[in-house]
Amino acid sequence: MIGPHEGRELDLMLAGEKSLAVFHDLYVDGDDIPEDIIPERAFAPYVAQGKIMRLETIVTNARNGDRVKFVCFTLPGQEWRAQFYLWIEESVFSKELKYNPAHDEIVGKLLGYSNEDIRDFLKKKRGKSLSENDKS
Repeated sequence: MIGPHEGRELDLMLAGEKSLAVFHDLYVDGDDIPEDIIPERAFAPYVAQGKIMRLETIVTNARNGDRVKFVCFTLPGQEWRAQFYLWIEESVFSKELKYNPAHDEIVGKLLGYSNEDIRDFLKKKRGKSLSENDKS
């Protein structure tokens, strides 16, 4: 089931059970993002030791101008997962690529979820979208 990794990403990565963890939040120059949103300090010793790799980008949302900071942590040799994930986010946020529900499937695979977990997540997400549309 998708979701139980929240708050356990570092432990799962150190155990070799998770290849990619992604964190993001709105970004304003000079503001620190709290550790409970992007756990930089928790991951820092492992990044310094080379046990975990760190990639980051700040993306501007073409629709509203908001800036979002994305921080990805990967196991060594799995940096491609973060690079591909960040490319998708940058492309969608900049409107170079139109969002497609297939993106959720790709991201789920990059994060290491099973096909069954991804299907369950998408069913729930689509169900929420349908019920939200019914309210309008």
